[in-house]
This record gives sequence, C-alpha cells and structure tokens, in this order.
Amino acid sequence: MFYLYHGTNIKTSLAKARATIKSLRIKRVEATFVEIDADHWSAAAIQEHAGGQGLFSEKYIIFLNRVTENAEAKEGVGKLASLMQESANIFIAVEDKINADLKKSLEKYAEKTVVSDMEKVAIKKEFNVFALGEALASRDGFRSWSLYRQAIDAGQEKEAVVGMMFWKIKTVLVSGYGSEFSKEELRELLGNLITIYHDGHRGVVDMELSVEKLLLDLH
Repeated sequence: MFYLYHGTNIKTSLAKARATIKSLRIKRVEATFVEIDADHWSAAAIQEHAGGQGLFSEKYIIFLNRVTENAEAKEGVGKLASLMQESANIFIAVEDKINADLKKSLEKYAEKTVVSDMEKVAIKKEFNVFALGEALASRDGFRSWSLYRQAIDAGQEKEAVVGMMFWKIKTVLVSGYGSEFSKEELRELLGNLITIYHDGHRGVVDMELSVEKLLLDLH
C-alpha cells in the first residue's frame, strides 16, 4: 500500500503524513516503523521492505522522507511505485515540489494522494500615485486618466486614489500655486471628487468609471 504527500508547502505535507503514520502505528502496533531519508536511500531496501507478505512475515510502515533529494532516488523511486502499491506493507512518501513525470508515476500507484501547496500571494505592482496628482494639478486630462488607469490596474484601491487626488487639489487650493486651475475650478473639482466618492460608496454611481469621465473631461 502506498500513500503520497507532496506539494510546495512541505511543512503541511510533513504534518499530514506524520499524523497518518501516528494513526497507523496505533492501529498496527505489531508493525515496525522505518524512516528512510535522502541520505539513506536504497532501492534494494525498498524492494526488501515491499516483500515479506507471508503469513508470519514482519509487517512494516515505511516513511520515505523527501528521498528525491537524492539523485538516485529521484531517478528510481517512480519505478518502484507499483511494487510499493502491491505490498502488504505500508509506504508513506513525502516530497516537496516534484517534476511532472515523477508526479505522474507516483500518483498513478498511490492509494491516496494529498497535495499541499503554498497559497499564491498576489504581488501588487508599485505605482507612484504622486505622479497622478501632479498630472491632475497640471490640468493634463489624458495623462491623468492614463495614470489613473495604471494605478487601478496595478491593484491600487479606488478610494485611496480618489483620496490622494482630493488631497493634491486641496493642497494646491490652500497654497495658491502649482496648478493650471482657477480657485473656483479647484473648488468645483474638489466638490466633484467628494460627490463621486460618496455616491460611489452608496452605489449610486460606478466610482471607477465616474473618475475616468471626470479626468477625460479636463481640458
């Protein structure tokens, strides 16, 4: 009998395999436990432990702990998978990420396969939101829109981007310089951003599309 635990989350694979081994050793108190790692790999040992199916033969629980870290094992363990499957003894193998061919060979004969992979974490692309603020203050509608799209596509939160634009326009309004807008236009722009922000949260408008329209309408 052959059980396979593998995947990029080796810590979880080991924990699950050891839990299975613990359970089996409780159920089969007469069985001898053998652990084989990469440093102690031997095809002959696997063949020997796979035998012993006679009535009075000793029973084994064999733990193959990341044996494919050994080049010889990586080449040969797949060829022994059918032998382990047919054995009256129990083989439990734990591996990290394995190549497609070996994975296919081992999973084909495994009574049970458990895959534990690390969760993929989305990495947000860094984006300089201040460049958007400068483009907005310069009254460059198309560049502002382009940078806004880049920010959203890079994973920036819409609310955070709108907040940054509001902060930039308010700073320009208070300071009185660094903008191509009149004070009246700046106040109107601030009012529009506030309206889009709150209406977007209430579901009255699509915040993302409303900001795009606002920027493209700048001239």
